[in-house]
Amino acid sequence: MVRRVDNGAVHLHAEALLNEASGGVPVIFLSEAEAPSSRWPLELLTGVAQRSGGAIWFDTRDCGRSTWLDEPYEITDLVVDVLLVLDAFGVHDAHVVGRSMGGQVAQHLALGAPDRVRSLTFLSASPGRRDDYGLPEEWLIDKMTERLFAGPPSDPSDQAAWLVEQQEWFAGPVFEFDRADALAAATAEVSMGFRGQNHHGTAVVDAPDIADHLGHIEAPALVIQGTADPVLPVAHGQALAQRIPNAQLVLIEGLGHELPSAFVPQFLELLSALVSEV
Repeated sequence: MVRRVDNGAVHLHAEALLNEASGGVPVIFLSEAEAPSSRWPLELLTGVAQRSGGAIWFDTRDCGRSTWLDEPYEITDLVVDVLLVLDAFGVHDAHVVGRSMGGQVAQHLALGAPDRVRSLTFLSASPGRRDDYGLPEEWLIDKMTERLFAGPPSDPSDQAAWLVEQQEWFAGPVFEFDRADALAAATAEVSMGFRGQNHHGTAVVDAPDIADHLGHIEAPALVIQGTADPVLPVAHGQALAQRIPNAQLVLIEGLGHELPSAFVPQFLELLSALVSEV
């Protein structure tokens, strides 16, 4: 099921596999920065749809098949986008899964519209930008800075490899990085449109620090954090779990800032256990 969801001049590409016969509550997936929803593994989406009221995913504004924007926007705009996507599929409240930037959006959503959030699952997320949680690895900062100044490639033949390069930087040491599969997926992603760099990072950096307000979140939460995340060191996940009252922390040894296919079965089991209890 595909929907075009409008938020003023912004059009969002949204998809869903709803399972109304289950009587359960759907799960909505919020992506990381600069990532279209096609990066959510199909095995995960279908598995969730079979075990709950369905799965909903969409391309965040400014990437993928959603509207690309010339001007920056705020994290609150991304929250409103989520609510409109839920409305478009006739869903009042949902289990919310947020990966990286999507985790920050999920926190704002839970505080601003608590009645729309049944549970929260975070993957590689953080409660804020505070330096005491730890900075990215120095080697990664150097590589990302170099990439920022160089800009994305203009040649379509180089764009997929450019995406894969960063994914490989983010990967931890435990789950094997399959470059061939990643390149095939990136090639398909580029064929749908290539943005390269957008305003997601600005929205995250400029977002208000809400870490001290997370104690007001009443929804149960699952915080999944890799111990080898080069972007958000493990202290980010630990701090997030400590600040949300009803949160469980699960550390995955050797997982990086990634969602490898080999980890999907375990991730699905963890998510399903939370969803079935709420």
